[in-house]
Amino acid sequence: MKKIISLMLSFLITSSLVIGCSNTKEDNSDKSETTQKSTEKVTVNMGAPDGLPAIAIAKLSQENPKIKDNYEVKYNLEATSDALSTDVMKENLDMAIVPSNMAATAYNKTSNYQILGTVGMGSFYLVSSDKDVTDLNDSLKNKEVGSIGKNLTPDITVQALLKEQKVDTSKITFNYSNEASDLVSLMATGKLTTGIVPEPALSRLLAKNSNLKVICAVNDVWKDVYKNENGYPQSTLIVKTSFVKENKEFVESFVKALDENINWTNKNPKEAGEYASKFGVSLKPELLVKAIDRTNLKFISAKDSKEDYTNYFEILNSFNPKVLGGSIPKDDIFYLSK
Repeated sequence: MKKIISLMLSFLITSSLVIGCSNTKEDNSDKSETTQKSTEKVTVNMGAPDGLPAIAIAKLSQENPKIKDNYEVKYNLEATSDALSTDVMKENLDMAIVPSNMAATAYNKTSNYQILGTVGMGSFYLVSSDKDVTDLNDSLKNKEVGSIGKNLTPDITVQALLKEQKVDTSKITFNYSNEASDLVSLMATGKLTTGIVPEPALSRLLAKNSNLKVICAVNDVWKDVYKNENGYPQSTLIVKTSFVKENKEFVESFVKALDENINWTNKNPKEAGEYASKFGVSLKPELLVKAIDRTNLKFISAKDSKEDYTNYFEILNSFNPKVLGGSIPKDDIFYLSK
């Protein structure tokens, strides 16, 4: 009997040692996996088109400061909005600064992008050498006005403002160019005396034709007509929904860094121009110094700009739903951090 009890005790002790060793190995394995995950570097693909959106991240792209441990941001400059759109629709970018209507299209087409906030309000301006043109109103009647993007967002913005003011647009001859550079060429040579031109193309134009005067900012007219504090959102910071779910702390830290970078850019246009040039932005550094006050670069969180977007999307949709990807996005397009 004593032998049996002794054998049983010996078996239990051995078993407990084996189980204990096994658990220790599993624990160590779990710790090893956790450590590996915590030290694994995450590459973040960030994109922006050439122009004002790229200026907003130019300094960040060159200094590439650490936003959060174990994260590396790759800043991609796209030559055109079309190239940027392709990358967004293929979901190649984790974050991007895009035209605001593209943010809606990305949401509608992929169901995997949300708005983090506005990076820049409207930066289009009515310019003319015609002394009879006084504002974006009835003074444009019987005039030829240069513009870009027929039936697209730049055109819709102007048409909506004129309609709201009950201006008979049939009395205005709109001369459309496909690109801002084409419009600049027409106005620089005097073939057109009046046009609605965006920054940074406007600064290039004014340097070529000193007879032209800035009549008004389209964004200011929007504020007056729609009783809106900020104007209309022209550039938007978006984030991939699947990315922000797994990397919330990084995303919120990046937004803070971007906000600080934009504030710095507005206060230091000369240095910002140099950073932009190094990033590959086509605007000459010396022109940015003159243009900075008209760029309207400003970060406004989705929480604080939701009403601006809602109004803007409703107006775009009433003219051409296709520019939004078919319809007004649902409220969950906005990433509202708590």
